[in-house]
Amino acid sequence: MNSILHSSVSVVHLLAALTAMLTGTYILFTEKGTIKHRIIGRIYVAAMVVLLLTAFQIYFLFGRFGVIHWGAVGSVLALTVGTASVGLRQIVPSWLRWHYIGMGASVTGLYAAFLVESTYRFFPPSYFWWVTMGSANAVFAVGAILLYRYYPRTFIQKSRLTESTGFIGPAGLLARLNRQFVRK
Repeated sequence: MNSILHSSVSVVHLLAALTAMLTGTYILFTEKGTIKHRIIGRIYVAAMVVLLLTAFQIYFLFGRFGVIHWGAVGSVLALTVGTASVGLRQIVPSWLRWHYIGMGASVTGLYAAFLVESTYRFFPPSYFWWVTMGSANAVFAVGAILLYRYYPRTFIQKSRLTESTGFIGPAGLLARLNRQFVRK
């Protein structure tokens, strides 16, 4: 019988994962840019940092650095893009775009990792690549489609976010150029 929790690190990892799943899912379905979004987002990022730090300490499945750990490396990159873009919003005009992509990839990776953790325990090792990694890739595909499908149109159209973020998009750029020529 497989044990779900192999050590105290596994317990911390599981608690951080549950916190990240709850807060990440909450943020997906609520209004963006509010104080509540920022607070819950910080909890999500903190949970993900703990989750990722503990992920690099768990070697039960392969006994060494394995494919699951490479997924954690990808998650670190996605989380870094999503959070660094907010920190650089004064410098990077398209910060909101990068925040959306990075955090969207982060939560998609979280759901895929949940599926990997759930399936590898219930199927024999010979099915690992087909069942576990196949279903994780399906999560990534669905996540990519949903991220594309719900890509905020505010990145394209001029709106109140345009003034606050500095991102003007193609239509905003043409309008800004037109105003410059009219003034001269």
